[in-house]
Amino acid sequence: MPTTAFIGAGRMASAMARGLLRSGTAKPSQLACIGGAGTTSLQLSQELGIRLAGSPQALLEDAQTLVVACKPQVFAALDPAYGALAQGKLVVSVLAGTRLDRLRAFFPRARALVRVMPNTPGAIGQGISAWTSLSPLDEADRGRLARLLAGLGDSVEVPESQLDAVTAVSGSGPGFFFEFLAAYERGAIALGLEPELARRLVRTTFVGSLALADATGEPPARLRDQVTSPNGTTRAGLDVLQGAHLDDLVALALEAARDRARELSR
Repeated sequence: MPTTAFIGAGRMASAMARGLLRSGTAKPSQLACIGGAGTTSLQLSQELGIRLAGSPQALLEDAQTLVVACKPQVFAALDPAYGALAQGKLVVSVLAGTRLDRLRAFFPRARALVRVMPNTPGAIGQGISAWTSLSPLDEADRGRLARLLAGLGDSVEVPESQLDAVTAVSGSGPGFFFEFLAAYERGAIALGLEPELARRLVRTTFVGSLALADATGEPPARLRDQVTSPNGTTRAGLDVLQGAHLDDLVALALEAARDRARELSR
């Protein structure tokens, strides 16, 4: 019977379910999902062979872990039956901006409540998820949570007071990176490079630079200095970036994302 149940069948629920199956932690028969009026839950069920539940009761009858992965506006109108049926279960929420006290109000008898902020690279197992719990988890629930998040990539425990900052840095971070990547590729094409060559040069340079930083453990500033000669090409480009106050722009973008996360959670 299902041991992990998903409310919602979108990208994050799909990534978690696929991770559990890929790692061998769960079999398709041990997973169940339920969705709204759309077809995503049916598609996920058919693709992965997991059970598609037709009611809250059918979804949670034998589940040990409930993953709340619907949209926040859907959660606001969720059937109250879920709250009662989650009694004695581990409830894991990936709802952006939904704080633990609100989850506790809806799931008052849950065995444990966890709030998770994942990010989109989790879809290929290369993400990072920050999580916090209402109260300390016992060893069994920590293991269940670890297996659930392992399919998304790395994970780290943080206090809830830091989740708005985490939302800005790693939750919204892929969007900022992709914006810069797109601008860099457009700039390379503007220099006269063919689009496919520009794409290959830019992406390989980004991936290789990050791999070098990870392999050496050197601070980014030191690695930057190693490729920068006085009056050289890198120095010329850096002068433009620094003249545009790149540090300030990045800080402002992160602060704006953090502040919006705070607004959404009120």
